[in-house]
Order: sequence, then structure tokens, then C-alpha cells
Amino acid sequence: MRTHTCGELNKNIVGQEVTIVGWVQTRRDLGKIVFLDIRDRAGLVQVVCVPVDLGADYEFVKEVHGEFVVEISGVVNQRGPKNVNSNLASGEVEVLAKGFKILAKAEPLPLDLTDEKIGLDVHLDYLPLTLRAEKYRALFKIQAGIVRGFRDYLLGQDFTEFQAPKIVAAAAEGGAGVFEVKYLKNKATLAQSPQLYKQIMVGVFERVFCIGNVFRAEEHATTRHLNEYTSLDLEFGMIQDHHDVMNLETELLRYILNYLEQTVARELKLWNYLRPELPDRIPFLKLREVQALIKKETGVDHTNEPDLDPGEEKWIGEYAKRELHSDFIFVTHYPTAKRPMYTYVDKEDPEFTKSFDLLFRGMEITSGGQRFNDYQELVASMKNKSLNPDDFQFYLEAFKYGLPPEGGLGLGLERLTAKLLDIDNIKYATLFPRDLNRIDLQISPPEYKQKKD
Repeated sequence: MRTHTCGELNKNIVGQEVTIVGWVQTRRDLGKIVFLDIRDRAGLVQVVCVPVDLGADYEFVKEVHGEFVVEISGVVNQRGPKNVNSNLASGEVEVLAKGFKILAKAEPLPLDLTDEKIGLDVHLDYLPLTLRAEKYRALFKIQAGIVRGFRDYLLGQDFTEFQAPKIVAAAAEGGAGVFEVKYLKNKATLAQSPQLYKQIMVGVFERVFCIGNVFRAEEHATTRHLNEYTSLDLEFGMIQDHHDVMNLETELLRYILNYLEQTVARELKLWNYLRPELPDRIPFLKLREVQALIKKETGVDHTNEPDLDPGEEKWIGEYAKRELHSDFIFVTHYPTAKRPMYTYVDKEDPEFTKSFDLLFRGMEITSGGQRFNDYQELVASMKNKSLNPDDFQFYLEAFKYGLPPEGGLGLGLERLTAKLLDIDNIKYATLFPRDLNRIDLQISPPEYKQKKD
């Protein structure tokens, strides 16, 4: 029975007998002496297997290789000064094996998990194995830390977490890029966003958040898009305008960064993490101001476009870093015609909305803003976008009976992770990617096409 995790072994328990359980990460043979690196959830430790100490159990050692699951009893010994591994919590000690059991056998690995040149498709095809590689275990522990930091900060700000449905009666964004659900008697789709339910819940708890997957049926195959991703959403009432939401996100991000550095520092180091520049107040520019700046500096005139293209997002991100000393920049006031029906219109400039996108190192990671809270204004907005208010009766109930001025945002977990760790393809930062070409395995892999031809 396990007495310690690998991460708990240190010089303070030298001489003690312990039992550890874990995977064999690497094996090195020096004559009849076998060195095993054993991995568990908490860390890694070196185990020394010597025939005279193990007796009959040494026969089991002869059989093992990478990814065997083993139970080892032994004595914790101090490692020599030249053999200390400063990168490990257990790097000052090793275990001299006295007993050895095989708990699960493993076939030989089909690829080298330490090879950083593995291509994306191979990485994803072997994801149940490549996720075991040290760097990717670290990545998704960091991602789990982002979620924990998000949740902890908002709970500390008196937000209430709720679970939003994933099968909905209408598209919250009012667009066509939805997955239809055929099974139900009524017309239904997979949720593009928990937006409508967040707003309903503001009328219940005032401050709410939810964490869950959302679905976008857009036909794209890019390094930044997914058909299913994790959205970190929040919504709260009693605001003045969209700046309240932007200010809250600034402090939320600061909390997350600090939380990661306190809890997963070793994992961040594996990814050569560089803390983003995050000023006391993230700079913000209106969309038309950004486009005018791009025109002035580059000569490219997109001043009538409703959004920034990826190249322009990258350009303004570099500008913010260079001129404003921030890896983040808010772009506000997107056109009313191109924002969802619930987005609040700037009464001083009705062609534009009190909405924003947050760009991080040149990529949009958040969309948010102030929302309509007045029933009549919301109904009029629906009609202006050729939406039938009768299709939103359930949602509109919340607005008939008093909803405060409110706003919120949706933050893409995978995009935040990718930009935080300088990952160039979002699929590497997605635990189990779903896109146009893949659900676990490629839908039409090259070898299948060749056989078909």
C-alpha cells in the first residue's frame, strides 16, 4: 500500500522505509543495476534496483519498461551532490528498492514522448499517450489552474456559480453557425453561448458565472478556431457601463496570473513562461480609432469594416506592447449592426455599441460589454435584427419584471492558454480538440484516402 507520493520524498525522510506507486517513465541499465524514474500525480523520483536487495522480485524488474505501473517498497537515500536534480522536489533523494510488484503492464510506446518535433496530427492521434509527456501534463495542469483562479476570484467577489444548459431553443448570437439537435420534438441547437441564461440569472443572484463548453458550427480549419471550446463566462448587475466589466476583467486576469505563479510555477517554467505586461488599467481604443491608427501607420484602409482581421489584431497587439507597455488591449464600440441583439447601444453614437473585445498578444480572447436591460429596448433590438421576439419569450420574462443595468463577458480558455504559453496552434492547448476534421481521430486521415483511391 502506498505510503508516500513521489513528490513527498525529500531529505527529511532519508533512512525511512516507503512504498510508492506510479508509472515507469524511463529506464536506464548499468550492468545488473537498473535505474527507474517513477512518476505519479505529485512528481518524479529515481529508484535504484539492485539484485541483492530485491531478491526474487528482481525478475519483475527485468520485464518492465516505459509506462508499466508498479508498486515499489524501499528505503529513501540521500543522492550524492553531483547527482542532485534541482528541477525536482525529490531531486535530492532516491529510493533503494527492497520490494517490487507490477500492477499493470504496458506495450512498447509507438513514439518517443520526449520528442518535441512530433507533428500536430500525430500528437492528436496518439493523444491518450502524448498527454502523458511531461510538457503536456504541465500544460493542462496550468489550464486547470486558470479555471481554478477564475472561479476563486469570482467567488471572492460574491459571484454565484451556476450550470448553463447546452441544448437551447434558439441561437443566443442570432447567427447561423449552430449545430442542430434532431432528437427533440422542438427545434433545438447546441448552445453557442450561455448568454441568455447568464442574463436571466442576474435577475436571481445579481452576480453569476459559469464554466462550460460552447459550440460553433463554423466551417473553418485555422490555428485559432475550434468547433467546441471552453468558455469562462460571467455576468453582473448594478453597473454603470461596459467599463465596469473591463475593470473587473483586468483584476480577474491579475488574480489568475498571480495564482498560476503561486501554484504551478514549475509547470510554467517547462513552457519558458514570460509573465505578460498587465498595467493597472488595460488600455482601450474604439474600433474606429484602431482602424484609423492602422491606416495612418500602414496605409491599409479598413475604416469601414465591422471588425479587425487577424493581421490587424496582431498589429494592434504589437502596438500596445511597444507604445502602451501592455500585452493586453481592449477594443471597444463595435458596430450595432454586427453585434448580437442583447448588446447595449451607445446612446451618444447609436451606430456603435458599448461592447468590447480583449486582445491578448494579438489575439481576441474575450468578447463582452454592457447589455440591454430594458424590455422594450431589447424587443426593438430583436426586431431590428429580424429576430422574432416570440421565439425568445422564456428569456424575455426576466426583463419584464425588473433587470438592473448589467454586463458581462465570455473568455476563451484555450485561447488564453495558448497565448499565455506562446503556443502557435490552439489545438495543442485543447485537451480533446473538436473541429471540422477531427473528433479524437481524423475524420478522413491520409491513409484512409489512399485506400479509397
